[in-house]
Amino acid sequence: MNRSLWLRFLAISVVFALLLSLLYARLIREIAGDASDDVQRSMYLFIARLVEEAPYPASILRLDSLRAESPSLALDVWVLSASGQVLASNTAAAPPQKLLALGRPARVHDVLTRGRFFSSTTASAIVRLDAPEPTYLVVRNAGQSGRHVFLTLGILFVVSVIGAIFLGLSLVLLYLRGRSREVKQVIARIESGDLAARFKVDRLDTVGRLMHDFNSMADEIGRLVARLQDTERARRELLQELGHDLRTPMTSLRTAIETLAAHGNAMSDAERREFFNVVSSEFSYFRKLVDDLFFIAEIDEPRYRNAAELIDVDTVVNNEIQLMQSSGRGESNSAGGIDLDVALGQRKTASCAIIGDAYLIARLFRNLLENAIKHARSTVRVRTRTRAGFVEILVEDDGPGMSPEAIAAFGQRRSQRILAGKGDLRASLGLGSVIIKTIVSLHGGHIMLESERAGNALQGTRITIALPLEESRSTADA
Repeated sequence: MNRSLWLRFLAISVVFALLLSLLYARLIREIAGDASDDVQRSMYLFIARLVEEAPYPASILRLDSLRAESPSLALDVWVLSASGQVLASNTAAAPPQKLLALGRPARVHDVLTRGRFFSSTTASAIVRLDAPEPTYLVVRNAGQSGRHVFLTLGILFVVSVIGAIFLGLSLVLLYLRGRSREVKQVIARIESGDLAARFKVDRLDTVGRLMHDFNSMADEIGRLVARLQDTERARRELLQELGHDLRTPMTSLRTAIETLAAHGNAMSDAERREFFNVVSSEFSYFRKLVDDLFFIAEIDEPRYRNAAELIDVDTVVNNEIQLMQSSGRGESNSAGGIDLDVALGQRKTASCAIIGDAYLIARLFRNLLENAIKHARSTVRVRTRTRAGFVEILVEDDGPGMSPEAIAAFGQRRSQRILAGKGDLRASLGLGSVIIKTIVSLHGGHIMLESERAGNALQGTRITIALPLEESRSTADA
């Protein structure tokens, strides 16, 4: 702790001590003020009755003998006549003229005082005695010894208060200094990479609650760092896989182009068309691969938040089907030679809508439909319905079906390309299923896949996407 801080604490202690001393002095003044007038008057009357019991000189001697037992009580006593003549006294000093100038009591045993008897200052009084002629008792208390006592007590009080406040502040500061040292050690451990460093909370005071809050914050930071590390690890793996995945179609394209350049003139028209088909297929695959990979990287970003808006699933599905049918693939009720059997639910209220990103939902259904058309033999059925607080999109094809292993691996990227089948030269890494699973997860939904078994063979695949309705999500949030 530096000197300036100690001086500040000392100044604060002095100020508080002075304030408490003023309060203490005010209380003493109140105690020795009006509340003690009756006691003060009784003391003077007691002395007056002692003087009245015998001749005045003898009574004063008796009073001095009684006062001798308490030498700290210094009393000067005079008995005066109405004319001011001293009839008896225990001192050679003259009566206090300032007191006499105030006047004299008119009735027997009336008391006229000046100053307070129980204080460190001089106090005096005039008492009219019970005598045939007006006679007055004058008493003066010098108060010298009491002044020293009060002064000493006041000084000790101020010093004690200053010391107590200063000691208390010092103890608090030393406690905080120790905690500050512990804070620096924990922070230094965290900075060095020890994210498990925590405070030992051994008390539930304000500082203890702060340490508990710091530990909670450190836990959250640890979880955030772990997520960032997982994201970075996934990003590195994605880049590595991206290089591998892009290298395969690039190699295929290069080989086909070099073959055409070197032997194109010697090839027949059928062979050249076959090579051009390979180049076109690889180029389409290459473009779709890049789009899918970057789309997955975008929606897997930790800071990604899907746009919140009301979406009518029927409208999105109908729009995607119309876009596919109007893309020149065939008749209005078919796509690439595959018949589309579409039956959408009739929902007219916003309560059946979902909350999500319309672009992602459109991309979700597009991938579902393209995947079904790619594997179907002749027909793809599309249905939408609401059930148990969810809106369900059902896409069913009459293709060869999926094995239990393929269903379990749905949503995972394949380690190698496989052909789409039916003589199609296009190949896939399964990124479409990865996109489907990611979008459904972002919207709080779930996926169910089924393939029927006909004898020893699988036939057809039905994929059901269930997304929570807007009304059910609002109820869950509430």
